[in-house]
Amino acid sequence: MGVHKSRFSKLLRSSEAWSRLALRVPLYRYQLDIAEHVRSIAQQRGASVTVVEMPRQSGKNEVSAHIETILLASFSRSGGAMVKAAPTWTPQIVNSKMRLEARMMTLSERLKWVTWKGKEGYIIICGKAMIQFLSAKPNSSIVGATASILMEIDEAQDVSPDKWNKELSPMRASTGAPVVFWGTSWTDTTLLEQQKQAIEDGSAKGRYFRITPE
Repeated sequence: MGVHKSRFSKLLRSSEAWSRLALRVPLYRYQLDIAEHVRSIAQQRGASVTVVEMPRQSGKNEVSAHIETILLASFSRSGGAMVKAAPTWTPQIVNSKMRLEARMMTLSERLKWVTWKGKEGYIIICGKAMIQFLSAKPNSSIVGATASILMEIDEAQDVSPDKWNKELSPMRASTGAPVVFWGTSWTDTTLLEQQKQAIEDGSAKGRYFRITPE
C-alpha cells in the first residue's frame, strides 16, 4: 500500500516517519539523530559543517541514502543539487549510488508521484533536484559541479585535504550549502579530523557525531 499524497509534506519534515513509512526501512535511534540533523539544516538551507564518525558496519551508507532521498523529494519542485564524493569510484561511489537507487525505487513505489531517473552514469535526478556522484581521487577531474542543497564527503579520512580545498570546497562556495563529512577515525592529519577539530575549537559552525561500537 502506498502513502497518500496529503501526508507527503508531513513526511518531509520527519526523518523517522520518512524512513518508516516512505522507505519502509526504519533507522535506529543513533542513525535518526544524524539524519534529522542533516535533513533540517539542508531543508532550511543553513550553512553548517557536520562530521559523522562511525565504525564499520554501523549503517553509515544507509543513513546517507535516507538523507539523499528525502532531500531529492523535498527539492524536486524548487530545484537544487547535491554532490557526494568518495576516495574511489569503485567500490565506494558505486555502492553509494546503488543503495540510493534501491531506496528511490522503493520510494517511487510508495509515493507514485515521486519519479526519478539516472543520467550519464553518475547523476540521479528527481524532478528539478539532482545528486552527482564524484570520485575524490587525487588525479580525478571533477571541477564544475555545484552543491546548492548538500555536499557529502564519504570516507573523509581517505580524502586529501588538498583535494578538498582546491576542488571540492569551491563547489559550495557560492551557495553556502551544508556539508557532511562521513568517516572513521584514523590519524590527526586527516580531512575528517581537521573538520572535527574546526567544530570543536569554534572555527567552524556545526556539529560532531561520534558513534561508538558499543
